[in-house]
Amino acid sequence: MTGKAGEAGRLLAISDLHIGYSENRALVERMAPERDDDWLLVAGDVAETVADIRWALKTLAGRFRKVVWVPGNHELWTHPRDTVTLRGVARYEHLVELCRELGVTTPEDPYPVWDGPGGPVAVAPLFLLYDYSFLPAGCATKDEGLAYAHGTGVVCSDEFLLHPDPYPSREAWCAARVAETERRLAALPGDLSTVLVNHYPLHRH
Repeated sequence: MTGKAGEAGRLLAISDLHIGYSENRALVERMAPERDDDWLLVAGDVAETVADIRWALKTLAGRFRKVVWVPGNHELWTHPRDTVTLRGVARYEHLVELCRELGVTTPEDPYPVWDGPGGPVAVAPLFLLYDYSFLPAGCATKDEGLAYAHGTGVVCSDEFLLHPDPYPSREAWCAARVAETERRLAALPGDLSTVLVNHYPLHRH
């Protein structure tokens, strides 16, 4: 598809590209805006390796007027296939710097304002993680929830690959991220609406 000059751009969103799968990589290779001013919000889980993340975001940033990225859990994995062995905060900061090199907006950058149809709105990329409060029915604690998961034989790979360093736990990292994000959102003008971009569910439903 080619851009349509003169037409109002759109605010588009996608997540879970998972380009480690060849079929998904082929889809990204074909993705293009329909209008010159289209923005693309990429809400996490692009890939597991830094090389794949770079390729996907560079490809998209070269086509859309603006690309906004937030990390999912897969980007934060220290995966045995990845030549980049950074963990936790250091890995996240490495990805932020990669995005800045590519001109991609991250949760650490000023919130851009969309002035197209439906605007103005502040587009707020969020990196919040999770705190294990969405537990299976009948479980009251994280340990009970993990025991339930082990009992089913289905345990999230985060438990083995998503390291919170230097925080003592993923929920501690989450608490720090939520506090900082609350501060930044509170500083926005009261009459400016927001579009919140986040990989992790904000509501249990």
